[in-house]
Amino acid sequence: MRVLLLIIGIYQAAKGVVMLTVPEIWYSAVPGVPETGPANIHFIRDIGLAFLAAGAALLMASRRPGDGRLIAAAAIFLGGHAIYHLIEMAHGTTLTAAARDIMLIVVPGLLPLAAFLPGSAKART
Repeated sequence: MRVLLLIIGIYQAAKGVVMLTVPEIWYSAVPGVPETGPANIHFIRDIGLAFLAAGAALLMASRRPGDGRLIAAAAIFLGGHAIYHLIEMAHGTTLTAAARDIMLIVVPGLLPLAAFLPGSAKART
């Protein structure tokens, strides 16, 4: 569990850092994002802070996996973001966009919740 939390924490924190430091590059580099409308740099940075905070919580949880509060804090944003994308997919999307969102948003967003599955409390310690 520690390694999983570490990997997801690095992924999410790195995404947040990129969104904060080079939002224009992030906006143009992520497939599907430019199709959502014009770039709002302030908004991208706001969301980058949320990814950075969630990633930092998961990185701290990787050092203290028995403390489910850190994982829960990260899961509020990451899990909510993942569920929101699933709801959008249910209203129609292309197979390519769905596969992209599942791999880059849904799976990494919901994986921290695995720490709360039965038997995982032992794995966290």
